Amino acid sequence: MWPFLDRSLEPHPTEELETHLETCKRCCGELEFSREVRGMVTTTISPAMPDELRERVERLLATVRDGGQGR
Repeated sequence: MWPFLDRSLEPHPTEELETHLETCKRCCGELEFSREVRGMVTTTISPAMPDELRERVERLLATVRDGGQGR
């Protein structure tokens, strides 16, 4: 879902995913959850946040985007 939300998918996979989302409640739920997480993180991470904490949050988000595989 993250590449879809980032709008980094090529047009064909994007169209396929949008078509899939029209009928799959599970994936629609995952998409909504991902949007909510992104919104919370966007409003939580701020320049005033200590560098170490910001880096930890960014590493965690990268792990989630990579499907839990880490880097």
